[in-house]
Amino acid sequence: MPEPESKSVPKKELKLEDMRKVLAEKSRAGHTAEIRELLHKYGASKLSAVDPANYEALLQDAEDLK
Repeated sequence: MPEPESKSVPKKELKLEDMRKVLAEKSRAGHTAEIRELLHKYGASKLSAVDPANYEALLQDAEDLK
C-alpha cells in the first residue's frame, strides 16, 4: 500500500539539467512543437530563460504530453 503524500517531506529541487533531460526526451519522442509552446506559456523562448520557480509546473505539463 503506497504511503500517503506528506507535505512535511521536502521535494527534490529541480535543476536546469533535470528539466533539460526530461524535455529532450519529450522532444525526441516527437513533441518538439508542444515543448516550444510550453516554454512560451512560461514566458520563455528557451529553457534557460524559464524561471526556476516554474520548473515543477513545466515538468508536470511536459509529463502530461502523450
